[in-house]
Amino acid sequence: MGQDSHKPVVDAVAVIVGIPEALSDSTGRFVLAGIPAGTLVLEIHAIGYEPSAWRIRFVADQRLEHVFQLTALPVQLTPLTIEGETVGKRFADFERRRGAGMGYFITKRDIERTNPTSLVDILATVRGVVQDCRGGICQARMARSQPGCEPQYFLDGQESTPFFARNVPPHDIQGIEIYRGASEIPAEFVGSNSGCGVIVIWTKSSP
Repeated sequence: MGQDSHKPVVDAVAVIVGIPEALSDSTGRFVLAGIPAGTLVLEIHAIGYEPSAWRIRFVADQRLEHVFQLTALPVQLTPLTIEGETVGKRFADFERRRGAGMGYFITKRDIERTNPTSLVDILATVRGVVQDCRGGICQARMARSQPGCEPQYFLDGQESTPFFARNVPPHDIQGIEIYRGASEIPAEFVGSNSGCGVIVIWTKSSP
């Protein structure tokens, strides 16, 4: 539920690595089954809320019920116009970095022109990015990186797991920044796995 509103959060994605993810229903409830015993990390992500994670200890054959509270992202600010495109205040930095000529930038207008069905469809159009399809799942990888070396994702300015980033609906994306090597990455996006490249995703939900 929302931490401030105390209302159910619909269509939130709940995931524990190695377990099929679950989607919350109209009451905000979700069920994860087949969880092994031990201390595991549960991650929950929903459009309009900050991604959150909880470390939980599970006991064999235990049925655990818990209320997880998500923090709503700040209310969107009045948009401003930069170079003919209407963007929120946070996109001033997006435009500043784009103007510096480092990395590759995709705008909402670019995305609407191609009408993609997934994030990978968008990234596949970028020079220096390839699709790495193994195990029935296609993922984006920098062409200069070795197979299995996934780029570091940022979602609305925060480090994100590849799972959450890959499942952001294309129509919710306002802009994408792709940095294909260490020489391109700005200081604010140096993360725990940035050696494999960095992909920064900005959504409509965040101000």
